[in-house]
Amino acid sequence: MSCSACATRIEKSLQSAHGVYEAAVNFGNSVAAVSFDPEKTDRGKLVKIIEKAGYSTIDDDPETIARAEAEEALRMRRDLILAVLFTVPLFIIAMADMFAGIPWLSDERALLAVLELILCIPVIYAGRRFYIRGFPALLAGIPSMDSLVALGTAASFLYALWNTAIVLFGGSAGGLTYESAAMIITLVSVGKYLEARSKIKTDSAVRALMRLQPETATVIRDGVEKEVPISEVVEGDRLSIKPGDRIPADGIIVSGTSSVNESMLTGESMPTPKSEGDNIFAGTVNGTGGFIMEAVKTGKDTVLYQIISMIETAQGTKAPVARIADRVAGIFVPLVIVIAVAACVVWLISGRTLEFALTVLISVLVISCPCALGLATPLAITVGTGMAADRGILFKNASALERAADIDTVILDKTGTITVGSPEVTGTAYRSDRDRLIALAAAAESGSEHPIASAVVSYAKKEGIDIPGHIDFASVTGGGVRSTVDGEVVTVGNSKLMEDIGCDVSEYDGDAVSFAAQAMTYFYVAKGNEPLGVIAVSDPVRPESGFAVSRMKINGAQVIMVTGDNKATADAVAKEVGIDNVISGATPGDKLEVVKDLQTEGRYVAVAGDGINDAPALAQSDLGLAVRNGTDIAMDSADVVMMTDDIRCIPASIELGKATIKNVKQNLFLALIYNMIAIPIAAGVLYLFDIGNVSMMPMISAAAMSASSLLVVANALRLRRYAPESLSSA
Repeated sequence: MSCSACATRIEKSLQSAHGVYEAAVNFGNSVAAVSFDPEKTDRGKLVKIIEKAGYSTIDDDPETIARAEAEEALRMRRDLILAVLFTVPLFIIAMADMFAGIPWLSDERALLAVLELILCIPVIYAGRRFYIRGFPALLAGIPSMDSLVALGTAASFLYALWNTAIVLFGGSAGGLTYESAAMIITLVSVGKYLEARSKIKTDSAVRALMRLQPETATVIRDGVEKEVPISEVVEGDRLSIKPGDRIPADGIIVSGTSSVNESMLTGESMPTPKSEGDNIFAGTVNGTGGFIMEAVKTGKDTVLYQIISMIETAQGTKAPVARIADRVAGIFVPLVIVIAVAACVVWLISGRTLEFALTVLISVLVISCPCALGLATPLAITVGTGMAADRGILFKNASALERAADIDTVILDKTGTITVGSPEVTGTAYRSDRDRLIALAAAAESGSEHPIASAVVSYAKKEGIDIPGHIDFASVTGGGVRSTVDGEVVTVGNSKLMEDIGCDVSEYDGDAVSFAAQAMTYFYVAKGNEPLGVIAVSDPVRPESGFAVSRMKINGAQVIMVTGDNKATADAVAKEVGIDNVISGATPGDKLEVVKDLQTEGRYVAVAGDGINDAPALAQSDLGLAVRNGTDIAMDSADVVMMTDDIRCIPASIELGKATIKNVKQNLFLALIYNMIAIPIAAGVLYLFDIGNVSMMPMISAAAMSASSLLVVANALRLRRYAPESLSSA
């Protein structure tokens, strides 16, 4: 399918079939969902209906679909190269004739006409898909961009062919318009090719999620550990989970303790302590401890597969965006044809010659050739997406840029979007020597791969503090770490661990309360059983987040923070950046429901996130934005990928969308005003007052058509001077 009108055409064909209850065709992921009575029809008959409508089908296999889309993109690339190779010399020759830059061509009209015809035919062939799809859509009453291109280029080509025939037989004819047909086909083909390329990775988010589940699991049967394929794990199996393992199923810990990285579910970078009786989920990653779990849900019953299902559903039910030019074409194209035919008939009835009437008909089609209308949207979109790319904002398709202009609600994830996404040391409290406190803590934590340990070690290095060596490293699951540093046992951990080693940390109670109020995670450092101080870490807010939020509000968008983090942390971060509406403790399903509820209220919702947990909401939203450091799955599910960490790109995306669509509307206005003035003239209004020469009208029409296209091009290029205010200052 080349546009949303294709989906509409297939839907109508399927819905009219005997035995079909309902048919929904999604242009975004090329899927047709059909409900039918198997006693009245079957899959084979439905496939034939689709093929009769001019399309082909492929089996519902992600790899097969990916290959088919890649092959289609390759075919479009070959056609584009062919069009460019012949359009460039054709344009040069046509301009040489117009400006008499090559006198012998201007003098040899017959040779010029034949030469332009020979160069134009390969371009028409390269754009054959526009005719194959455009004219059937027009006849079906659902004209699309393909219809505009097909009608306009056909009118230009046939008019030029008419004049070529006249010249070859020694007559005097108007101008040639082969280059107009060729230029439109080439320019529109560029956009079609880029759109085809963007669809190749449509299903990559789902495939990446599927890869999160391990291929094998260690099952305990008859007291013996045995490695089996994941497909053989059943409900009730006891599984042995070792440090670093990816959890193979949803279940409950039967014995043992550890910490589990659940960022794929919560989006939070901090591992979650787990002990006997706690729930764990497939696809999450075990930390340094080992434990035995009982499988409760396996395969497609796991939370991981529920997330996959949510993404597929969101992508499948997202309504295709109707392009502005397609909507205009639905009225404009049939109207032009009616006017052209009516003008021809009226002049015949009035007693004019057939030649006169046909010349008027061709003049109307040429002067109203929707070249300017066809260029209005793709040129502005091309400029807009190019400007965005220069600023590190990648729109996956033109529809995303269009939707950005309508956004009135922005949902932001906290971790990795508003905040940096990794813990940093943000506070200390100590008795006497801060550097010694940091040095001993960093030395003790050097043997750990925990994010908090990395934060402490990185902080020590950043501050230029020497980190002494350590021996006898031991991890206390759910408590902290212990090491021997310079002959002394150094313990780093929570209050329970301090209590276990007989260390009284009550003198730091006030500091602990203060750190907690600021949504920081804190831990104590002790040498032997002597408390040395407290170190606090937190995921710091990005410096530009506050400004970005203020710009979103200025652009008329309500800003909501939806996060899986706890209420205290979420409220503290929201207050710092100026967000009033906060939803904390949200699961992936909760985030998805928030988006759906807002859309039900008639809002256009943008979602910005960086984690797997954000993927369902990103897919459901009207505009999904993924930050650079996010997961591949989040980026694949999003409509926009920000290639920098600067979240000012979020309001900048909205501003670019508004500016681009404003330019599109200006272009459409210019194109339509031109046609409102030009069509009556071409239809012969001036001839009623004996003004003008009918034999010159097609040539004048061609010149006017070119002028209208140049006007639209100039206005679209003017968009290059636009600079989003969100990125101009901070």
